[in-house]
Amino acid sequence: MLTLIDLELGIWTNLRNGEQVLIRKFRRTDGEALYEFFTKGLSPESQKLYSLQPLDRSLVNIVVSEADAPDILRLVAFRGEKIVGYAYWRQQMFNPKIPLLSIAIADSHQGLGLGMAMMELLIEGAKLKGMEGIELHVFKHNRRAIALYRKLGFEIVGETDGSRQWIMLLRFDRDER
Repeated sequence: MLTLIDLELGIWTNLRNGEQVLIRKFRRTDGEALYEFFTKGLSPESQKLYSLQPLDRSLVNIVVSEADAPDILRLVAFRGEKIVGYAYWRQQMFNPKIPLLSIAIADSHQGLGLGMAMMELLIEGAKLKGMEGIELHVFKHNRRAIALYRKLGFEIVGETDGSRQWIMLLRFDRDER
């Protein structure tokens, strides 16, 4: 059974191509690697699918400053010294038991099972923290991501961003929390 300490120390995950990556909680010392991931690991298209805001040093500084925040769970996936995946959930002010999730996988590591592995760990982390479910927003044309989210049990519950994105929700059963 997964514990929050496991997420601190890291979990080795085997990808479909035989590579191993270490997935662990984001640390303050990961800032430079995260900046490299945002600027070099993601193509311009992947950057747009991940974030409407610029993926720059200002954003990285915010992420680093929130590294120990109790209402946020941030995970990074390392291949050697490089981040190849970044995902997190943060509690929402209006519905703190349903955090909002976001994920980005390096173009070089998409389609290898890393997104699934990181999502599963975020879901388990949310359950360990007593959350009731997880919400995410995804562009309607991002069929690959939508297929992954549906496979994990997320359902479309609405639209946002001027009807350009789906709101998807995964609710946990009471006995899962």
